[in-house]
Amino acid sequence: MTQTQVAVSLTAFGFTPRPATAVVIEQSTGERVGRAFAGLGMFWALALGGLFIPVAHFILVPVFLGAGIIMAIKRSREDRRLAEVRGPCPRCGAQQTFKAGGRFEAGRSLDCPACHGTFAVVVPSPTA
Repeated sequence: MTQTQVAVSLTAFGFTPRPATAVVIEQSTGERVGRAFAGLGMFWALALGGLFIPVAHFILVPVFLGAGIIMAIKRSREDRRLAEVRGPCPRCGAQQTFKAGGRFEAGRSLDCPACHGTFAVVVPSPTA
């Protein structure tokens, strides 16, 4: 697992973009497979626990089985995972660290805990 810092911009509609730094975790194939199986196992364990709930198990078990498969596919595609973004909120200007997760890609939206506004992470193109 390798952590790198990438220069990004934080934008919100009607506000000027602000420069920020994104902490990106680059995962190897083995790490992605391990995370995929962990997500799959978590949901399948919930499905197993749902077997013992009368009547609700007709809905819970299939939903957890399907959610496990979806989670495994989603985690296996995360070659670059966004850990956090450090910078000022484009709406209120509060300098903070925004916790994130999931795949690192342009257009990710994050929420500011100070002003409760939503903004997007813009990744500059490699040619720029």
